Amino acid sequence: MPKQVDAFGRVRRPTARRACMSFPRVPAVMIAVFPILVPAGCDTLRDPNVPDPIRLMMEPETGGEYEYYRPSSYDRAKAWPLVIVCHGTGMDGTANAELRKWTSLSESQGFFVAAPKLVKPKSRWKTQPGDREDALRANERLILGTVRHLQGGHHISADRIFLAGRSTGAAPALFTGLSHPDLFRAVAIVQPKFDLADLGPLQGRVDVNQPVLLRHLPSDPLTGKDARAAQDWLLQHHGDIVDDRGGYRDGAVDRVVDFFEYVVASRPWAHVKAYAPDAGTPLEIRFELKASFAPTSFEWDFGDGSTSLLSSPTHAYAEAGTYRVQVTLGHPSGKAVVRAVTVSVGDGS
Repeated sequence: MPKQVDAFGRVRRPTARRACMSFPRVPAVMIAVFPILVPAGCDTLRDPNVPDPIRLMMEPETGGEYEYYRPSSYDRAKAWPLVIVCHGTGMDGTANAELRKWTSLSESQGFFVAAPKLVKPKSRWKTQPGDREDALRANERLILGTVRHLQGGHHISADRIFLAGRSTGAAPALFTGLSHPDLFRAVAIVQPKFDLADLGPLQGRVDVNQPVLLRHLPSDPLTGKDARAAQDWLLQHHGDIVDDRGGYRDGAVDRVVDFFEYVVASRPWAHVKAYAPDAGTPLEIRFELKASFAPTSFEWDFGDGSTSLLSSPTHAYAEAGTYRVQVTLGHPSGKAVVRAVTVSVGDGS
């Protein structure tokens, strides 16, 4: 029997079945008062497959909530990877249900996993464009706030932050991930269910060096059409997509983690930091760069017609405003690595 090869050219390995969780029946009156008795930040659930509890936290920037799991081997002396997962809708469309799909791998492979409690549009699947955009923007703020909140309390590796979304959770994952390639090293979406019009603001702003995994079943009657449309959009606007056939019940979490490990092992990473070094000169912005390789050259485009060949330049803008800054780095392999960041200068800083 011939070996099955995955999207990365590696031999597929069988996915081990994990024990499902079972919960005792709880009286309705206890369910009603439970959120009052357990404030944000307390342990919320014991997963029998892992030694530590799932924790519920409030994200202070938006007031939204997220749940996360931290491996029992956590040691602040080293930096840890972080995976943000976006839940879908339906019977298991909650942050807690999504997180429990990830806790065993989080514990065994040593990474943080967090699931924000996403804002949902008014209808279950699709609603008016304005409602969807409001929900996308709200979820973007919640996802970014969740990352910053976890970074503030734990030693998170800046070059190993990933974003994944399933079903309707693919929209906020893809929108937020592609909007912030300087933060999320890679994005994975599984069986996406959303309207491609939601990605309209990203046209012309996609970082083609940011890897994206699309895992889907083209024949699925519920999500197949949207998945094929997402595939076409990514192929048209994105340069680094891995097309992986499969659903979210047949080892999807394992496949997504494999993809993230593959990205770390084989794809270069670069991060741009932009800030005003002196409050007295708000139009002057300093740019600093971190990379997983030693760049052989630097080409900065500051978004106002000015350029620089320095490694960490400081640029004085003539006017306040929002600018799209791009740097092209020479890689030792001879290929170029491009990173972009949006900066608010002056009044918006």
